[in-house]
Amino acid sequence: MIKETSSNQSSCKKSRIPFSIKNTCLFLLLFIFLIILFLGLPLLCIILILKPQMPDFSLQTVNVESYKLDLSSQNLVVSSVFSLNLRAENPNKIGLSFDTSKFHVLSRGLVVGLIKIPQFHQPPLSKDVSIETRVLFDCVNISEIMYTNSMNNGSSDGASDIRILGDVGAKIRIFNITLPKIMVALDCDINVDRSKFSISLPLNSQTVSKKCSIAILI
Repeated sequence: MIKETSSNQSSCKKSRIPFSIKNTCLFLLLFIFLIILFLGLPLLCIILILKPQMPDFSLQTVNVESYKLDLSSQNLVVSSVFSLNLRAENPNKIGLSFDTSKFHVLSRGLVVGLIKIPQFHQPPLSKDVSIETRVLFDCVNISEIMYTNSMNNGSSDGASDIRILGDVGAKIRIFNITLPKIMVALDCDINVDRSKFSISLPLNSQTVSKKCSIAILI
C-alpha cells in the first residue's frame, strides 16, 4: 500500500509540471503584452494628437579642413575633410534629442563619404539650432564616379543623385517627460541639378531637392 501511495504521489507531481509551465508561459506573454502596451500607448497618443513632422535641416556654411589628391595611378583619388554648419528647425510641439550618429554618403550606389553628427537637442518649435558636423571622404575614386555619371547621363538630365543612409538614437520629450530612446533609420535621396548649381549658401531649393523617409527600428 505504501508503494502504491508513493507512486500515485509521484505521478501527480509529474502531471502538475506541464500545468505550471503553461501558467508560466501565459504569465510571461501577458507581461510582455503589458510592456508593449505601456510603451506603445504614449507613442500612439503623440502620433494621433500632435501629428509630428520631420525636422528640417539646411546647410549654412562649408569649410575645407584638409584635402589630398593622389595622381600616382591612372585614377584620380581624393581624400578630404569638410566641416558643415547646419541649421535645424523643429516644427513640432515636442522636444527632440538625438545621439551621436554616423551616416554613409553614396553616389550612384558607391560609398563616397561618412557624415559624423554630434549629439544635439531641438526644443519645441525651434528654428535656430546650430549643428557642427564633419564629412569625411577617404580615398574616393573620382574617375570611377565620373565614369558612372557619364554612363547615366542619358537618364539623369544633368542631375547628380546623392543618397544618405544611417540610423540614430532619438528621444522625445513632452510635458517635461523624456520617453525611452528609439532607433530611427534615415534614408535620404538628394538630387543636385548641375545646370542650375551655383556656389551660394543657403542652397537654392530649385537646385537641390531632397526626399527623405524614416523608419522606427524594433
